[in-house]
Order: sequence, then structure tokens, then C-alpha cells
Amino acid sequence: MSSAHRGSHSTERVHVVDALRALALLGILSVNIWFFAHPQMLLGLRGDSVETSADQLVRFGSSLIFEGKSYVIFSFLFGLSFVLAWGRAHQSGASERRRSLRRFSALILLGLLHGLFLFAGDILLAYGVLGFILLGMRRVSARAALITAAVLYAALVGFLLFLGVISWAVGDALDGTTMMGDPAAAREAFTGPAAQWLGFQLGVYPLVQISVLFGQGPLALAVFLLGLVVGRARLIERIAAGELSTGRLLGMGLPALAAGLVLSTMAALLAWGPPGSTDHHPGMGGELLGTALNLAAGPIQAFGYVVLLLVLFRSAVPLTRLLAPAGRMSLTNYLTQSVVMVILFAGVGFGLAGELSELAVGGTVLAIWAAQLVISHLWFARFARGPLEAPLRAWTYAGSRD
Repeated sequence: MSSAHRGSHSTERVHVVDALRALALLGILSVNIWFFAHPQMLLGLRGDSVETSADQLVRFGSSLIFEGKSYVIFSFLFGLSFVLAWGRAHQSGASERRRSLRRFSALILLGLLHGLFLFAGDILLAYGVLGFILLGMRRVSARAALITAAVLYAALVGFLLFLGVISWAVGDALDGTTMMGDPAAAREAFTGPAAQWLGFQLGVYPLVQISVLFGQGPLALAVFLLGLVVGRARLIERIAAGELSTGRLLGMGLPALAAGLVLSTMAALLAWGPPGSTDHHPGMGGELLGTALNLAAGPIQAFGYVVLLLVLFRSAVPLTRLLAPAGRMSLTNYLTQSVVMVILFAGVGFGLAGELSELAVGGTVLAIWAAQLVISHLWFARFARGPLEAPLRAWTYAGSRD
């Protein structure tokens, strides 16, 4: 048995993983919605200035709690699920490699469609491309996987910190607005007629995807590898089964969460100023340093989240049951979030970009996510798999024994 299969004996669905995905969906929505509410952000420009202390606290809180952390949890679960899927294929006698190739190819296609026609900041394309790298590294030792992950993390964070310090030192001599576009023009295009909106989408897509692939991509791959190691060791199942004591888990999760929050607080202060500030302008150097600190905090804080949530789920089974259905159809829910946000904010819908306060945007996040929890429960009362999960599974399993 290869190292990719070692320890992956159970094919039962791990419901705490689905619950983690459901909460990660909340975080993804809390971060992505700002690119719809302030479409100039897709050009790398800052969103509109906040008008009240409540608005500033919403942005500050979104940065502190979710930014740079939610997609890390999704990436970790992607690597973990790769091990689970690999084990299921091995047990059924199917071609593990064939299934992976088909799944990652489908993610690339879905990512292209999502990125071009809904949200230029799509992550599925990157996951599909990086999935092929993960497939090639599936038999790497745990030690090599952890070293590779650490090198990717350190290189990315170090590079961004270097850029931020240099930009800070030169006093933001370059004007980001003149370099990258006009916020008002971006908003006008995004809220214009369908052809104008589509033109904006197609125009920003290459720029945004370069940022995703070479900015978020290395960190996502690093966390894929962490998920690979954890999946092989069956740590999630062992924690859910109570094999690791609560005291030991708290001893790991609480320090990680505290360290991550310190870095995230520094990042939020750079980006948004102290709580209550409504006139903070960090400049390009501050933005880059804040981004670097958020990336640095991401895996650390996400580790704290995951460990502490697993402790919570172990003693709060009703909470796991409440959240799990949304995580079971996370692909459907992720793409549906973009559909809803296009309808709300783009010109092909209600055209609310630039119109809602930050507080109203935060309320919209909670409303969408709560609706997804309810709809997911209703869906699984009648169907075995999510609307997009079913055809993706059929494509993945086509031509192989199950």
C-alpha cells in the first residue's frame, strides 16, 4: 500500500470536515463580497472610504477574522479530501490517477467559466492546476511535504514583506490610482449594461488570476501538503473520535489562534486604522505590508480555528449537524454565492455596487450564508448529492469501477 493510502481505511464521510467547510464558506463570502460591492478592488485599488465607525468596524472585523484564513481552511480541506478520495478509489479497485485527472480538469473548466462570467477572483482554476502538482507529489514523505510547505510559506511572505518595506521606504511615490485605473470608471463599467459589465469582467480577469495563481497559489499548495500529511495520519478522524485529549488540543489551538490574531490585528490596523477610524489612508506600502501580515497570519490562525472547532464539534453534535449539509455541497454554495452577488451588485442585476454601506454589506453576508444553510438542509432531505457535486462526481467516476 502506498503512503497516499496508508491509514485511510474508512470510506465513511467525515461530517466535521463538512462542518468546517460550511464555516469556511462564510469566511469566503465575507472576503469576496467586497470585490462586488467595490469593483475597483479587482484592479488592485482600495474600496470606497468608510463613512461611519460601524462601517469601519465591519471592514476591520472582516480583515481580522476572515481575510487570508478562510481560503487556507478550504485549501487544507482540499488536500485532506484528496487523501480520502485516493483511499476510496484504491479500495474500490479504480484508477486513482484517472479519477484525480478528471476531477482536476473539471475544476479548471469550472474555474474558467466562473472567473470569466461571475467572479474574476475565482480560486477553482488555481485549485485545478495545483491539484496536478499535488497529484505528482502524492507519495512524497511527510517530512518532505512539511519542508516544502514551510519553504513556500516563508518565500511568499518574505517577498511581500520586502515589497511592502521598499514601498513604505520610498513614501508611496507611485500613485496606485493612475497606475491601475480609475475607481469611478470601474464602478460605472461594473454597474453598466450587460455588454459593458462583461467587458469589465474579461478585462480584469487576467490581472486578477495572475495575482491568485502567483499570490494565493503558493500558499494554497503549501496548505494542500499539510492536508495531505494530516489525511494520511487520520488526525481529523482521531480527534473526532476523542483519541486526542481536549487539554492537548487546546494547548495547540489557543496559542496558534492568539499568534494569528496578533498578526491579523497588525494587518487590520495597517489597512483600516484603529477601530472607530473613518479616515485612514495606508498607501501602497501599508497595503502591501498588511497583505503580507495577513498571509503570514493565515495558516497560523486557520490552524487555531480548525483545532478549536474540532474540539467544539466533538461536544456539540447538533452544531455539526446544522452546518454539515452546507459543507457537503460547498462547490454549489461557493458558485451560488457569486451568482447572488452578481445579481445584487452588477449592472445585469440590481447594480448596488458602491451603494450599500459596509454595515449593510456585512448584513448581506449573514443573510446569504443563513439562506445557504437552510437550502442545503432542504436539498439533502430529497437528494443524495448537491446540484453541482452530482455531475462532477459522475464525470470523475466515469469509466472507473466504484
